[in-house]
Amino acid sequence: MSRRKISSESFSSVGSDYLETSPEEEGECPLSRLCWNGSRSPPGPPEPSAAAAAGPTPAAAAATAATAGARRAQRRRRVNLDSLGESISRLTAPSPQMIQQTLKRTLQYYEHQFTGYRDVEKNFYNISNRCSYADHSNKEDIEDVSGILQCTANVLGLKFEEIQERFGEEFFNICFDENERVLRAVGGTLQDFFNGFDALLEHIRTSFGKQATLESPSFLCKELPEGNLMLHYFHPHHIVGFAMLGMIKAAGKKIYQLDVEVDQVANEKLCSDGANPGNCSGLTFLIKQCENTSITKNLPQGASQVPADLRISINTFCRAFPFHLMFDPHMTVLQLGEGLRKQLRCDTHKVLRFEDCFEIVSPKVNATFERVLLRLSTPFVIRTKPEASGTENKDKVMEVKGQMIHVSESNSILFLGSPCVDKLDELMGRGLHLSDIPIHDATRDVILVGEQAKAQDGLKKRMDKLKATLERTHQALEEEKKKTVDLLYSIFPGDVAQQLWQGQQVQARKFDDVTMLFSDIVGFTAICAQCTPMQVISMLNELYTRFDHQCGFLDIYKMRIGIHSGSVLAGVVGVRMPRYCLFGNNVTLASKFESGSHPRRINVSPTTYQLLKREESFTFIPRSREELPDNFPKEISGVCYFLEVRTGPKQPKPSLSSSRIKKVSYNIGTMFLRETSL
Repeated sequence: MSRRKISSESFSSVGSDYLETSPEEEGECPLSRLCWNGSRSPPGPPEPSAAAAAGPTPAAAAATAATAGARRAQRRRRVNLDSLGESISRLTAPSPQMIQQTLKRTLQYYEHQFTGYRDVEKNFYNISNRCSYADHSNKEDIEDVSGILQCTANVLGLKFEEIQERFGEEFFNICFDENERVLRAVGGTLQDFFNGFDALLEHIRTSFGKQATLESPSFLCKELPEGNLMLHYFHPHHIVGFAMLGMIKAAGKKIYQLDVEVDQVANEKLCSDGANPGNCSGLTFLIKQCENTSITKNLPQGASQVPADLRISINTFCRAFPFHLMFDPHMTVLQLGEGLRKQLRCDTHKVLRFEDCFEIVSPKVNATFERVLLRLSTPFVIRTKPEASGTENKDKVMEVKGQMIHVSESNSILFLGSPCVDKLDELMGRGLHLSDIPIHDATRDVILVGEQAKAQDGLKKRMDKLKATLERTHQALEEEKKKTVDLLYSIFPGDVAQQLWQGQQVQARKFDDVTMLFSDIVGFTAICAQCTPMQVISMLNELYTRFDHQCGFLDIYKMRIGIHSGSVLAGVVGVRMPRYCLFGNNVTLASKFESGSHPRRINVSPTTYQLLKREESFTFIPRSREELPDNFPKEISGVCYFLEVRTGPKQPKPSLSSSRIKKVSYNIGTMFLRETSL
């Protein structure tokens, strides 16, 4: 089965030569099995025509209520710049899904007119199935929508313009149902409503970091002398331009309760760019008021329309609005505010031309009177030229953002603006002062807020710098604390050092079985007699440094040494300079065993020998009983020994540090304390 391109020429009076039919589609009910994503449900038997008159089913009523609730929730949306921009964007650049939904609602509006006519139902169903709108945006969109609506008009015997207008109304109604409060906030009149589009579209572009181009859509609604409105739509979206007739009527009725007549007039060759006026892309619509309605603003009673009655002088106006200017159709500057005159540094009576002093930054239009008239509803940004300011420094130029207003009394254009600065330095750099900004201008608040933010930023930087200094100081303090803790742990046992660090009182303890070691430097007294004090200190420092280094590798401490085991009492003595001291007769005995030893020998007491004699890696050389200290207890049998390390290969044997002996060792300066318990 072949499918031909949709176009108005391919339709017959009822569109039968365009429609596709198949045996399984005979008798299908219109729109009953439509799937608007490009597919449809399997065909089934037609529903009786009487069902349409029986009223909605409970499920359909519930669905309608849910839809109405969703619409009411959408209407309560908060009004802000983002919601305004989003709503206008939907009206001016609809998505394929929205166009698809509009087409569906348009066809559903006419569905009741052919219920019960079997042949028309079949043809209309085939039209509806062609409404699966593809996700593309080009010039063929309008041909597809126009072709489907033209076919529908032929089937129903209606005028194409009527269905086109209905399509535009449904298009606006979808946006209005979702954003009613937002759309009501755009303008107070129908003219202001369409003139407000450009500013909101500019906000959308600015939010995404874009600028208006020559092809950007634009709206301009002007009031005619007879009270009607002329709406110009430049660079229109294809679908939006197609729906504008119905959109204008729906907007007047829904928002402003106005019944208006809209006619599309021939293009007056008004163009928003300077390329080729003959190829201008734009649509023009004439909006007429119906009886008992007014679509234009009425002047207050008693207001004068004579320019001479304006009770303000030119000098006062130039001081009140320092950043304004007026120019005539020849682009000659007629009037200049004090702020712009100070920036340009020009004489009061000097004749200036717009293009010699200013350039238009946004929108992208040529600086001609006619082009500016076509963009009156668009925010303008103009920039002073460096050569006009008498300087080549581009930093001295100033951008002014504002609005162009057509002054019909003198056929001139008035520009009211404010400088685009947010810092006091930028203002001073352009030769201006804060007093040059009028009090009513919000730019003054922007500058002051910017200075406050600058001060807060400086304070934040100082706080961050102070915080970094505190963190470095805290880190250094933690390192010093670690050194102090390490020193305590090297002098005291672990639990004692922890108690001292926490400021707790350390209780004295009794150790029943402790091995004590005393060491001595042989001949130290004679060495000191032959050396100066500084030499003795240097010698001891180097000696103990080497000893500590070797002890770290070998885990030993040997010189003349005496070892004895027994019970002692241990505790901390002192507060300002605490010392961990051992008390008892066994401490004295350990010292005696050291003094009774020989150079480079380790003298072991009988009690220590009993603990080490099973260590096969050691060799003990017995000494006599007379070598024992005088106060050694008589009841303890045995003699003292010299400890020697056995030479030759070391046999791996289980040591005494097994389950039957518990050893806890503390390195206390030059004293080695080992607690053992059998």
